[in-house]
Amino acid sequence: MIDFRFLRGPVEKIRLWDLEASAGDALGPMGAGITDGLAHVGIIALVDEATGYQEVRDRLALQKILERYISKELLPWTKRFPDEFYEQLFKLRSWQYSGMSIKRPSYVGKLTNDLIYQRLAPGVLEVLRKVTPRDYKGRTKHRFHQHLTADVGNPELDKHLHAVIALMKATTTWKVFYRLIQRAFPKVSATLILPGIDEELEEE
Repeated sequence: MIDFRFLRGPVEKIRLWDLEASAGDALGPMGAGITDGLAHVGIIALVDEATGYQEVRDRLALQKILERYISKELLPWTKRFPDEFYEQLFKLRSWQYSGMSIKRPSYVGKLTNDLIYQRLAPGVLEVLRKVTPRDYKGRTKHRFHQHLTADVGNPELDKHLHAVIALMKATTTWKVFYRLIQRAFPKVSATLILPGIDEELEEE
């Protein structure tokens, strides 16, 4: 096991980015306290990296997020996606929209995951895929939103949906819309935020 006690001595002498002089001169004793705090935080990060504890911290943080979003029990079905979401989606994809009574293309499900569930919170889409059973044809037996919590998951879904619809209404082409949503609501996974443009979906 690595002994990090040797780091304690230099902390009083080594100031991160030479902040002791500038902060000390400007703030007096408060400045020294700030730089001591920065040095302490730096040591914590160093220890976490060396011991792998940062990974534990990340897992615990992710677990707390998922506990807030993912329901332990299946919720009754209620209408969550406004018709306007699909109407605007069809407009941007240059598809003919004939109302919700017509069976939607299977590709709509992929787009829904991309635009909505993959941008809610880290790990949410991955867990929803695992907890939602499928029939013998591979179709999900329940809607993903039935596995979201009533107090956090579904309210956050509703807010995100309305924000996405607003972006849809403000644009006339899929390419422009997709660039906007990537900037406003980057995709998130269980491990990181995924910046940039998804070229495949942008160009289709």
